[in-house]
Amino acid sequence: MRNRQSSGKWKKILAFGAAGGILLCLPLFAACRRGTGQQETAEEPVTVTLVYAYQNAQWNQGIQTIVEEFSKSHGDIIIDVQVQYEDKVYEDILAKLQARGELGDIIQLKTPQRYAREGLLAAIPEELGVLLDEPYWYEGQIYGLLAIGNTNGILYNRGIFETYGLEIPKDYRAFLEVCEALRQEGITPVGVAGGDLWHLEFWVNHFFRNDILAKNENWLKERNAGNVSWQDPEPIQMLEHLRQLLTGGYVNEDWAVKQDGSLTYGMSQGEVAMIYTGSWNARELQKLNPEISLGWFFVPDETGSVVVSENKDAYWCLTKACGAEERRYRAALEFLDYFYTSDTYNRLCEHTCGFPVTAEKSMVPKERIQLEIQEEVMRYKTHRSVYIGNEDTPQGFEKALLLEVVALGEDHTTTAESARRLDALWEQYREQEKQP
Repeated sequence: MRNRQSSGKWKKILAFGAAGGILLCLPLFAACRRGTGQQETAEEPVTVTLVYAYQNAQWNQGIQTIVEEFSKSHGDIIIDVQVQYEDKVYEDILAKLQARGELGDIIQLKTPQRYAREGLLAAIPEELGVLLDEPYWYEGQIYGLLAIGNTNGILYNRGIFETYGLEIPKDYRAFLEVCEALRQEGITPVGVAGGDLWHLEFWVNHFFRNDILAKNENWLKERNAGNVSWQDPEPIQMLEHLRQLLTGGYVNEDWAVKQDGSLTYGMSQGEVAMIYTGSWNARELQKLNPEISLGWFFVPDETGSVVVSENKDAYWCLTKACGAEERRYRAALEFLDYFYTSDTYNRLCEHTCGFPVTAEKSMVPKERIQLEIQEEVMRYKTHRSVYIGNEDTPQGFEKALLLEVVALGEDHTTTAESARRLDALWEQYREQEKQP
């Protein structure tokens, strides 16, 4: 079996849920049944270390709630939560943990391939893995379970748009015109939080998909083969779009140091009209301002075409150390089984404004904004999940690219200079990956 490409199941699941489908229970995983808190032996509780990225307040709170609920019914298992709060690039955090031998037992990974290839992961039983829409296969075994589905797009203040008679843009030029109209009214059109470097991934991957992947879906693989270059017209266009956005007066002046959390607060207060963000941020904005009226749209390209982002960069994996100790391994599987049960998983999807990724499971959105996001996802045919930082990207390059974007946005370099450096950096990190 192999790591399969997107088959469109995600879109079908959303359609089923929007039509009022019933949330189905995940079939019982016979090898590791949920406990009742009673122990058949007098063994000491087994501790399982859970390592995951903070990502956003909704995800963090959702995981913490699941751990608390699991602990109440599983007295023989202790989940030691190790949440990573650092605000740069998650791969940097993982590299440090790996160097210290602290990857834990259950670990959240963006892409499991490198870790599986290097023998750092334990295989997950197929009986559990195949119950998900797209488990991560490597050399005939499952090594990753996609945690949840979500998307990236523009979350906007509907009230501001209505006040100034603004419409959802039909193409990218119209998007910039909306930005200009908002700026003339003294409102920050688009909030950007470059102080949290990972925040820039939203816009970077948006232009990467629209300017590069739209013409060549295998661009990352072909860059590794030396068939394409960052100095080609398509990457230059991507870099130019980023430079134009960040230097054209369309974003907050302090974008390079702004933190993601404070950006959300500014939007809740009506200071910012739009944020390119994940679907989960709708919950945080509604929490900060229950009266805010939110809307969602995907930014079109110059021709009016829309690419929907399918985020597939949060997998649950088990480490080799976990797999080497039977009690810990079985306890880790017990937690993952609990994570995907109907009631538990449904609440997580609602809380994070996310989409289920289980093969036979769906949900009916309760909030207007979540329904609107799902309807927008289903509205467009073109969905892409390839992103800079996946298994075809040399380790370390993603952060280097984001830093280059910061320099470009602060007018410290040109698009041509950035493109030359990106080619050199790509080769540098590829060579480092080859070293033992």
